[in-house]
Amino acid sequence: MAKGESGIEKRRHPRVRVERSVRATAEGREHSGSVTDISVGGAALRVDAEIGEEAEIELDIEDLGDLSGHVRRLLDDGFAVEFELDEDEEERLVAELIGINEAIRSEET
Repeated sequence: MAKGESGIEKRRHPRVRVERSVRATAEGREHSGSVTDISVGGAALRVDAEIGEEAEIELDIEDLGDLSGHVRRLLDDGFAVEFELDEDEEERLVAELIGINEAIRSEET
């Protein structure tokens, strides 16, 4: 998780490391790639595309469905997205992430 210079955790939501395919639509173009980690607040995507910061984006994530948001940060191999979720979407995503996290933990034991 990201920590600021003070060493204090800045993320509001814990992230789950995943490897899920994603279809991202931004600036009128569709791109394929993968989600490398996800939380209720957003996700990091590995996508070979030039998408501007702050661009609106629609995502179709394998096993998680459709989510929308904005590009918040460019990464070496993709970008980070901040989700814009209503209460129902947030509850659904929390339940999905809990399920993913439990599946990961059961595989580790």
